[in-house]
Amino acid sequence: MTARGRRIVARRVFALTGAGAVDFEHHIAGMEARPTHVFVDIADEDFRLDTIPHVGAADREALLGRKLAQIFRNTPYRYAQMQGREGEGRRDDRVLYTAVTNPEALRPWLDVLERHAVALEGIYSAAVLSTLAVEELDLESPHTLLVTFTPGEAMRQTYFKGGEIKFSRLTPVDLEEGQGLGAFVHEETMRTWQYLDSLRHFVPEDRLEACVLMHAQDRAAIEPELRDFAQLKYRPLDIEQASMKLALRPAPHDSTAEELLVHLFLMRRTGNHFATPEQQRHARIRRARIALGQASAAILVAGIAWGGYHVLRAHQGSEADRRAEQQLAAINTEHDEIVRSTPTLGVGGSTMRDTVAFYNGFIRDFPGLPAFAVPLSRVIGAHPGVRVTQLSWIATDDAKAMPPMTSIASRQAPSVKSSRKTEPAPPPVANAAESAANPAFAAGRYEVALLEATVQVPADDFRGAIARAQGLADELGRLPGMAAEVIDSPLDVRPSLQLQGRIEPQQPATMEARFVLRVVRDRGPA
Repeated sequence: MTARGRRIVARRVFALTGAGAVDFEHHIAGMEARPTHVFVDIADEDFRLDTIPHVGAADREALLGRKLAQIFRNTPYRYAQMQGREGEGRRDDRVLYTAVTNPEALRPWLDVLERHAVALEGIYSAAVLSTLAVEELDLESPHTLLVTFTPGEAMRQTYFKGGEIKFSRLTPVDLEEGQGLGAFVHEETMRTWQYLDSLRHFVPEDRLEACVLMHAQDRAAIEPELRDFAQLKYRPLDIEQASMKLALRPAPHDSTAEELLVHLFLMRRTGNHFATPEQQRHARIRRARIALGQASAAILVAGIAWGGYHVLRAHQGSEADRRAEQQLAAINTEHDEIVRSTPTLGVGGSTMRDTVAFYNGFIRDFPGLPAFAVPLSRVIGAHPGVRVTQLSWIATDDAKAMPPMTSIASRQAPSVKSSRKTEPAPPPVANAAESAANPAFAAGRYEVALLEATVQVPADDFRGAIARAQGLADELGRLPGMAAEVIDSPLDVRPSLQLQGRIEPQQPATMEARFVLRVVRDRGPA
């Protein structure tokens, strides 16, 4: 039979003769490559029931393999079906063993498939597959006997107990003189019931339901002979109605059930029963070839999609570049129009060049006061009692430069202060060397600042005030690139200065001692 999807589309019949085998080989040689399934429905099939201990999957497979090799040692076509567990005792696993006891019956046909490298997916027992018919046709009962007819004028009887196959036999339909088909079915059913009863499958209260699958054209010859009694009840089944229930179209034209079983297999595919791994190698190769082809197609599609994505992105990029060029051309055109409409100011090219060079050399990288004052403010903020009164800052190339500053008297001046004995000398006039060291437009390597501040300490605690001022200078000097020194102490006791003081009847408890720090930051050579 040939199937597409779940539908049988063609069938051929080959005689069990040498000529039939030759016709079969010609048919296989001309058939397109496709997966093949072989269904076995012959008399040379044996069934055995057994129980085995409940063990793990790997141990169970090994145990079943040994059991099959012991029971059916003369055939490679053997199969074990697990059927649940016992309800009492050790709760052993129930097993059905089945095998084709005469492998020579299959050899001519399987040799043809092997010679033509047919992808054999499996060899299946038709009797075991009839379990699907019991389930799909709602024939399950405590004891069911499914009676079907097979090609070659034979009848198969398969016994199910609680929906599990226990026994099956194939009997040639060899009618005696004057015997009808219905009488033959009844006699063989009675023999099967007696055999099952001898194996103690029944108790007196049990009743075997014999379901006979037949075509309408055979119903008149079979059904009148099927007589029920206390432990046997017949249930005729119309094969056309069964086909309609299973959506098998067209329905079989006679009472043979092979099309029904194949259709059930297409509906609910099961694993291989009898085929050896060696016989299935062409099927494995075919599946691997299909998988590689699918993977190659997926890679090709992914590559095309990836290439298309990049082509799209390149096209989008080209469009974006084209729009950018159009915008740039419009901007240049607008710029040219603005330049043409703007009157000239008489500035020459050399003047503009010198101006830009001056900006790049002196203005752009010239230091600013905020960047200098921020790290100083962080350090001063950590000294409570210190109040900055003024900051004088310059950027110069002379590390000894001194920014100008006018002193501011503190709000709580100390009772003692130092002053110069004579008037300070006027500032010296800058000579040529000093002018060269500090040009009109300096690069600003050094940032020099005079920081005037007061520190609040107890009255007349000049040592504490001097220590606080020196400590602040030391912390500022630890900043990167910074150097700080006290140039005007809270109380200067140098010989060149004189001390002056006043004593008042009531002096305040604290005083604000004034001091001046000189802070220099070296920015390094330009």
